[in-house]
Amino acid sequence: MKLLSHIILTLSISFTLFSQDENILENGSFESLKGKIKDIGSIDIARGWYSPSPVKADLFTKENKNQSLLTSENIFGKEEPKQGENYAGIVAFSYNNKVPRSYLATQIAQPMIKGMKYCVTMYVSLAEASKYACNQLAFNFSSKPLEQKDKGSIITASHILHPQKKVINASYGWEKICGTYIAEGGEKFITIGNFTNNEGTINEKTQKNTAFKGVQAIAAYYYIDDIHISMIDPKQNCKCYDGDNTKSDAFYHKVIVLEDHLNPQQRIEAHTTFFPFGQAALQEANKATLRVICEIMKSNPDFKLELFGHIDSLEQIYAQKRPAFADLSKKRIRSVMEFLIENGIDVNRLIGTPTDEVEPNEEITSEDDESLIMAKNRRVMFKVITKL
Repeated sequence: MKLLSHIILTLSISFTLFSQDENILENGSFESLKGKIKDIGSIDIARGWYSPSPVKADLFTKENKNQSLLTSENIFGKEEPKQGENYAGIVAFSYNNKVPRSYLATQIAQPMIKGMKYCVTMYVSLAEASKYACNQLAFNFSSKPLEQKDKGSIITASHILHPQKKVINASYGWEKICGTYIAEGGEKFITIGNFTNNEGTINEKTQKNTAFKGVQAIAAYYYIDDIHISMIDPKQNCKCYDGDNTKSDAFYHKVIVLEDHLNPQQRIEAHTTFFPFGQAALQEANKATLRVICEIMKSNPDFKLELFGHIDSLEQIYAQKRPAFADLSKKRIRSVMEFLIENGIDVNRLIGTPTDEVEPNEEITSEDDESLIMAKNRRVMFKVITKL
């Protein structure tokens, strides 16, 4: 009878926990502070948070006497907080490990329950000071705290990371990392960072943002915010993305064959630059396309170019609710313009025309599914409008 009562009590407690969908982290957005931030490496100022290695994570706030530590604009770039007024920052990768990695860690009040499912989410954004971007940003759950006594990397299990293990290369807005974790039982410590060695970490170089006046680091530096972990129904998985569908992250790209009979204007206007969902950063495939446009523009100095930015239907909805999605078409135009300018095109030859309403791509066909339709709509298009 006592055993039966214990089982009933345990099930009752578990149901209460996952039905409430409450965050088991007390300070998941770094809003509660226990002092003033005076310098980089001040993650300990956020209540409950610390770094498990000598290289301390950073903390940024909305108001601070030290201008290099503000959320609006700081030493590594600028990004509005995903939630509240503060966020953290870590180094997730560096070339030949020249810049030591940093990590975030905290302890939850109650150990995780064996066999129970937890929905795990955080938002990340690549800082403009990053010369690299990488994948493998992850959560690790442990019963004892992780510890690294020297400045080396912590190499251990990555329990939750992006389902596509994608390189997080967007420096505008926040990228969601989300998944379902089944507890082994007794986990009390949560650590965030890159737990994979450099050989197993995919990385790519980034183009420097001309608006960022600081010095780029040979590292991938990420802002971290809005960390949420909650118990969910054991019969379900965490619905990480709308409709539990990651297809909205699809990246569409088309290969253009420029036929000989096309004139220079037609060759430019045949191209379109596409983007992943919620992102404005250029993909490598985009850059190859834009280099072709640059060469044509250089060969035709009398050309002036208008850029039209577009969004998909879901991004339009999100723009009303989430600041990261606001002005997304304008951000996409800016990314393309910056690349063109860095590759020798005068800014006075470029005009940006953002669109906040969905304007369907003429290339959409009746055979395209919803995911492909949205992917084709996330774009910047080109038009040679006049001669100088």
